[in-house]
Amino acid sequence: MKETNIHAGHREKTREKYLRAGADAFLPHELIELLLYYAIPYRDVNPTAHLLMDRFGSLSGVLRAKREELVAVPGIGEYAADLIRLIADLSETALSERLPDRRENRDTVLKRARVELAGADGDRTVAYFLDNAYSLLGSETVYTGYLGAAGFRDKLIVRPAIKRRASFVVLASCHASRASRADENEIAASDHFRRSLRLSGLTLLEHFLFSGDYVTSLSAYLPEEERTALSRDAFFACDGKEDAE
Repeated sequence: MKETNIHAGHREKTREKYLRAGADAFLPHELIELLLYYAIPYRDVNPTAHLLMDRFGSLSGVLRAKREELVAVPGIGEYAADLIRLIADLSETALSERLPDRRENRDTVLKRARVELAGADGDRTVAYFLDNAYSLLGSETVYTGYLGAAGFRDKLIVRPAIKRRASFVVLASCHASRASRADENEIAASDHFRRSLRLSGLTLLEHFLFSGDYVTSLSAYLPEEERTALSRDAFFACDGKEDAE
C-alpha cells in the first residue's frame, strides 16, 4: 500500500509561498522546515525545526552544527543531517567564490565570535583556523564546558587545526554563569594552549573570553615582551582593540 503524506497540502503551500515571495517571507525555523521536506518525506517536520532552533540558537547555529550534534536531535536522521551539512558547505564555498579575499584580522574574527556566541546558555570554546595569509579555513566548537577544566585537552584544538593545514588559531570562549573577568584557571589554560600549539608549529594569535556583553582578551595577560611582539603581527592591523577589556 502506498504511504500517504497527510502533510502534503501544507508542504505544497509552503513551497508555493517560497517560489512566490522568497526566503524573506519566512522565519528562520520555517526555512529549516522547508529544507527538511527534502530529507523527511512523510512526517510533520515543524516540531523538528523548532527543536533545531532551540538546540543551536539560530539558523547559522544549525548550519554550523556538527553531524553528530545534528543526529542527536530527535527527528533528525543521517540523511537530514547530511543535507544540512551539505547546504552549509555549499553556502560557505559559494561565499568564498564571491569574496576571494578572505583575509581576517583581529576585528573581523572578534565580530564573528560575538555573533556566534551571542546568547549562549552554557560555556563553549570555538576555534577559528587561518592559513598563513590570514584566510579563514573554517571554525568549529572544540569544547563545551568550563575553559579551565582539566578535560579540555590540547588535541581538541591541535587535531582540527592540522587537519585544515592551518598556520594560525584564534580561540573564542564564553562563560555564561561567571563574572566578566577571567579567572586564574582560564588564564592559565589559555597560556597552556598557546605553548602547546607552538610545539605543533601553530600560533595562537588571540583568545577572546565573552561573558554577557563583556569580552576580555586573554592575550592581555601575556608577558609584556611577548604581547608587544605579537601586536606587531599583521593580524592586529585593525582598529578593534577597544572592544575588549
